[in-house]
Amino acid sequence: MINSFKDLIEKGSEEEALLQKIDKKRIPVHLAIIMDGNGRWAKKRGLKREEGHKKGTETARKITEYSLKAGIRHLTLFTFSSENWKRPVTEVRMLMNMLYEKLIEQKELLVKNEIRLNILGELKGLPGKLRDKIAETMEFSKSYKKMQLNLALNYGARMEILQAVKKIAADGVSPAKINEKLFKKYLYTGEIPDPDLLVRTSGELRISNFLLFQLAYSELYFTETLWPDFDLKEFLKALLDFQNRQRRFGKL
Repeated sequence: MINSFKDLIEKGSEEEALLQKIDKKRIPVHLAIIMDGNGRWAKKRGLKREEGHKKGTETARKITEYSLKAGIRHLTLFTFSSENWKRPVTEVRMLMNMLYEKLIEQKELLVKNEIRLNILGELKGLPGKLRDKIAETMEFSKSYKKMQLNLALNYGARMEILQAVKKIAADGVSPAKINEKLFKKYLYTGEIPDPDLLVRTSGELRISNFLLFQLAYSELYFTETLWPDFDLKEFLKALLDFQNRQRRFGKL
């Protein structure tokens, strides 16, 4: 694992010391992240919120690369919630435009590293131009298998669960046949394994309507670090914390 990060760390650095402690056989299969703190990061520096979001997208790219190097197979980033539409119109428009631009910019990253893009959420609520770019990106990356990047976009977990129930009812499934395995297939995540680790940045201690069903036995890691400052060191600290836990899943 150290070799995969050798181009990113300095010899004798804190990052190298953290890498030495990490067991490459106990890397989370699925890492989910609530990327929080862009606005506060900008405010602390006397900048516009837009600058915080720009810095946050840079961090998202880096964490995607780190996750791939670490051997994580599924990375889910909470990008835009169904509740975020309540924000000022100008900020929402800026975020939608930024998402569109980043999908164009990140094509090289996806192709070079064979990363498949997947969306969790309701695409029909997004601007048409963005929907088209998402569809295009998902199509050209659909055969990639090294890692799947899931963007939770126009996503809300309660909405996801309610829609799953409606689909099951519409399909006329007998109540006797409804079990956990079947129900999961009706969620946005489908066959994707549940997250092993959820990380939330910025010091907030809640999961904010994110993957409510899927997080039942996930390990939760909260950090005071604002998302734009979530660097390689913070990423490795989260992985090491995960590896120091005993996952019992209800057992002794």
